Amino acid sequence: MRISPAAEFAVRGALVLAEHYGNGPTTLNSICEEQDISKQYLVKIFASLARAGLVRPVRGKLGGYLLAREPAQISILDLMEAVEGPIAVNFCQHDPPRCDRTDCVLRSMWSEIQEFICDKLKSITLGQCLDADDTDPVSRLN
Repeated sequence: MRISPAAEFAVRGALVLAEHYGNGPTTLNSICEEQDISKQYLVKIFASLARAGLVRPVRGKLGGYLLAREPAQISILDLMEAVEGPIAVNFCQHDPPRCDRTDCVLRSMWSEIQEFICDKLKSITLGQCLDADDTDPVSRLN
């Protein structure tokens, strides 16, 4: 499984909004500068996040984007699936499955891996990422 640049940039961009949560809209320009992301690319990503109800655009001179919910209520899985669709580690994990081999001895293994990955990504929120220790960010996410 490979995490796409769009999914990674969605998480990084939303994390900037989480850092500014409660302080008004954040512009795409400032997110792009802080995260070194192409604005043209981020516009498309944030359009997907807005359609999924994770961010909210604010128009006007002081406009930008806001998180649609508190950082503790937005999971990494929410962000990734907003831009990529449902995560599938292989063909038989797609919905509907792209593999018709129901007797495959590997199917249960792939199902367990799929469930583990999705559960882990769902259990980590933007709020937890903000609270993580800078020297060991993963330690508080376990």
